[in-house]
Amino acid sequence: MKIIKVTAIVLVFLSVAGFTTHQWLDSREVSETSGEVEDIIDEETGEPVPIEEIVDVPTVDEIEERYSFDMSETNMQNTIHAMSHQKVYATEKWGHVFITDEIIDRLLEVNKENSYTHSAVYHDILTRWRLDDFSRAVEDHNTIWQLQGGTVGEATRLLSEEEERLYIIRHFEDE
Repeated sequence: MKIIKVTAIVLVFLSVAGFTTHQWLDSREVSETSGEVEDIIDEETGEPVPIEEIVDVPTVDEIEERYSFDMSETNMQNTIHAMSHQKVYATEKWGHVFITDEIIDRLLEVNKENSYTHSAVYHDILTRWRLDDFSRAVEDHNTIWQLQGGTVGEATRLLSEEEERLYIIRHFEDE
């Protein structure tokens, strides 16, 4: 009887450890040289397929529903943080939101309608991004990451164009 209990405990432990390891490995960022993600190439032209044809971009109605005016400050932070992952390298990334002008515009509207504690921070980041200025995306990511009490996954650099494209394909490819 004792052997059965010990065996059951060991099996439960190994199952939990295996699942945790699988989740951790699945969440790790893919680098441009890993070979795990291949670019999508147009068979006729031999050129990479434009991102607009790869990603299923949400409609305005979907954006308004997803980012309502009663959005919490935590959700605002999570959304900006997840968007920044498209532009920066970090050893760990949780959350992915494809950056579009429509989403940025909506977040600016939501921010304006609320009295968030860090409203000015969100406004500065989103306004810069709306002008396609992602030169400070590492700082932007880390600012939000720090507001959230981040300890793992600090951004260290901008992604190259190729790395960003592969990131988009991995996380946003229309299935």
